[in-house]
Amino acid sequence: MTAGHGKSLINYLLNRCDFVSGQELSATLDVSTKTVSRIVKQINDQYENGPIIESQRGRGYRLNYQNYYDHRDQVDSTVDVGGLSSVERRDEIIKRLLITSPQQYRMNDIWGKFYISDSAIASDMKILRHMLGKFHLTLSRSSDYIWVEGVESDIRRAITSLLFADDVIVSGQFDQPNQLIKQRDAAFVTHQLDLIEDMTRSEIPYPYSVNLFTHLYILIERFRSAGSIIDKYGGTSADEPVRNGELVAVCNKVIANLGAYLDTPLPRIEVYNLYRYLTSSRIDDNRVDPGEIPDLVRDVTEYLISRVIEDPQYRDINSQDLFIGLAKHMRPLLNRLENGIRVTNNLLEQIKLEYMHLFETVKVATEDMARRYGLNRIDDEEAGFITVYFAQAVENRRMPLDILLVCTTGLGTAQLLRAKIEKRFAGFHIVQTVAARDIDQAIDRHPEIDLVVSTIRLGADVHLPTLVVSAMLTVEDQDRLEREADLIRKGVTRRCDA
Repeated sequence: MTAGHGKSLINYLLNRCDFVSGQELSATLDVSTKTVSRIVKQINDQYENGPIIESQRGRGYRLNYQNYYDHRDQVDSTVDVGGLSSVERRDEIIKRLLITSPQQYRMNDIWGKFYISDSAIASDMKILRHMLGKFHLTLSRSSDYIWVEGVESDIRRAITSLLFADDVIVSGQFDQPNQLIKQRDAAFVTHQLDLIEDMTRSEIPYPYSVNLFTHLYILIERFRSAGSIIDKYGGTSADEPVRNGELVAVCNKVIANLGAYLDTPLPRIEVYNLYRYLTSSRIDDNRVDPGEIPDLVRDVTEYLISRVIEDPQYRDINSQDLFIGLAKHMRPLLNRLENGIRVTNNLLEQIKLEYMHLFETVKVATEDMARRYGLNRIDDEEAGFITVYFAQAVENRRMPLDILLVCTTGLGTAQLLRAKIEKRFAGFHIVQTVAARDIDQAIDRHPEIDLVVSTIRLGADVHLPTLVVSAMLTVEDQDRLEREADLIRKGVTRRCDA
């Protein structure tokens, strides 16, 4: 078993409220059912306070959410009394250098308290330079002094990516005082988000709320720690045109509040930077008229849908319904790409696991779309969010199923069953009602049949998905029929003689 299998199994069960069969997990992980059992045992053997994954014969496996979160909380609160690891040490160092950049420090002020060798310091500097280089930042050294150099936009981008965990922000479980996120600052920023929602008469949805929180919090930390020595942003201008006067008024108010909170006036560029974040968020969805969707948004959305539905698996989704929701998402996405704003998708791994083929299809389509329209690269986080819209369209589609009804004589009870099914299931098309002795001829005449529903047990020579039900079509029969239809739509076929 690989660690990846264990993580994938837990992620899959996190999406399920009830038991999942070993066969389903086996197909999902591409391993045998015996391997699934071994993976579950190895996971549970790691925990002393009860199983993380419960199992019941005949039902399968289910995540014990209480034990799972109890264990995760214990791991999160564990402190290594033997000292910081090399990774934790470098995290602390880069945090200090970034938050206060371009403040210069003596080498001993940074590394002295860790009591490590010169070779370990040299190794740290090499790794830190590599980490910062991804954000076009430089770890500079002159004699015994060291500091981070770069434009302000790249510094804040590095702080956001390297130092903030958005799941901590969302849950409100901020670090303790004197650590990175301070309770007083967090409360002030949260109040500003409430103000933005009040002034725009909108709700800031996740993950945009996390992005805005992070942006405002970092702004506070940077001006408090570096103040007047902060370099101005590269590649932006406070005089660039804006299209939404209402949002500009909101930004002016929030930045004025931050200036009062910090007891220092903030430069005009901060109003523009906040405006970019707001226009990259979905804060005015309810006021968007589908007829007023910008041409570029309309074009990229239609192109993206057309590319995805080229795949036969998705050809029958409702493109018109999908377009409205997806276009509302694509508009701020295009702004994020233009402004270099990234969002974190905490559900990405679960999306990849649950909708593996769909995610890959969407990813290829977004790559083609970016090339066609000259857009910046769309990363997996964004592709994951787009996948959710297509997944919803896939789940909402009701692909009609062709059903053959079978009973002893083909009359009487079969007609009653037909009436009940037609009343209960709008997505079923009953192609014929036949007696059991005529089933072979009916199947030959109707190769389109997806499911055989019978009031009697049929022979093993019927190789179509088959479900045995009562002529009264009980509530239990209806549930079984609904589940069987879902499996057929997902491409899973089986016999169900009950």
